[in-house]
Amino acid sequence: MLSDLRGNMGLTQKDIAAQIHVRTEVISEIENNKLVHAPFVLVKSYIRNYANIVGLPNEECQSYLNELEKEYFASQPFKLKSIIKQKKHSKKGFYFVLFILVCLLGFGLYYNNYQTKNNYVEVSHYISPSSADRVNG
Repeated sequence: MLSDLRGNMGLTQKDIAAQIHVRTEVISEIENNKLVHAPFVLVKSYIRNYANIVGLPNEECQSYLNELEKEYFASQPFKLKSIIKQKKHSKKGFYFVLFILVCLLGFGLYYNNYQTKNNYVEVSHYISPSSADRVNG
């Protein structure tokens, strides 16, 4: 329907893409009822903007958007919860690696300090006599 309305207005896919600020391939996928590889919120926005440009009322495209939403989420092989779990797991790993690095740094600094203490030479605090107390002086 969008393709027919676009053709009646004399617009090309490139014209619509420029007005919506997307690639021409996205417009082609929308017109050919293919799933656009983008978050559904964006896809829905693209379709609504496209419909507004060609003069299609929102009420007429809403039923299509509802069907598309079902199809879109049915085709997603993952759930949001699994993404959240992966992020939490990756944070634990990051903090563990950070802890190990800090421990290694602390051990390295301790060892370096221990080694340099053995190389110190003790210097006595000798104060030279004043020039008035000197014999030649």
